[in-house]
Amino acid sequence: MSTDTFPVVIGTCLDAEAIWFNKIGENEHRPVMLSNGAYAIREGLDPLLDLFDRHGVRSTFFIPGVTADHYPDAVRQIGDRGHELASHTYSHMSAVGTTREAEKKDLVAGIDALEKITGERPATWRSASWEFTENTLDLLIEAGITVSANYHDTSRPYRHERDGKPLPIVELPVQWHLADASYFLYDGALPGRMPRSAATAYEVWSEEFTGAYEDRPGSFYHQTLHVQLIGHPGRLRMLDRFLTMIKEHERARFYTCAELAATID
Repeated sequence: MSTDTFPVVIGTCLDAEAIWFNKIGENEHRPVMLSNGAYAIREGLDPLLDLFDRHGVRSTFFIPGVTADHYPDAVRQIGDRGHELASHTYSHMSAVGTTREAEKKDLVAGIDALEKITGERPATWRSASWEFTENTLDLLIEAGITVSANYHDTSRPYRHERDGKPLPIVELPVQWHLADASYFLYDGALPGRMPRSAATAYEVWSEEFTGAYEDRPGSFYHQTLHVQLIGHPGRLRMLDRFLTMIKEHERARFYTCAELAATID
């Protein structure tokens, strides 16, 4: 990766209702809770795509297979606007504690769901809640995935290795404090937790961006967004200011996950 530019990746999750599935019991009917996810499709997606267009940003959209099956037109719209389509499991449920066979079935189904709509197999993958099992890496390799956006261990992209030998998967690390969910995700029943202001998120993100840009050679900035969270009007205004701030830095360049991974040896 060249040090002449400072890479910026905007990873955007289009989970819709899928993000709420693990909060609903097997025999519960919770249409109001699920409606939080529907906001992504009904209100959030179009203005977010318009904002990306205005700033010349090509994002990587992580989409669960169940969301792709339910909203294929949204998937096509994102692809037609020039963004990368990436897999985000099928069910958006953690594989931790499941069998290898169950994890493989969900992982492959998520990839297949996007390929069925677009005709192209995604190269990039994100798990539900950034969790791996002891089988995940091998399953990704078997499925032909070449880019992972899950680990938190560095501020620089790297290639996974095993026994000192490189594997065919590049990792683009993420951080919880650079995810909008840390500030905006709320279900009305989380003790001691309330949504925080867009100004708070802007302060943290801009400080982290500036620190990485100025103080940490070879690093990159990886922002995580969720359409249903960032797609509210005031938060979109904040994101507009944030993208404007990034573009004021001469070396900053926007990449999709696949584009940045292609620069890693």
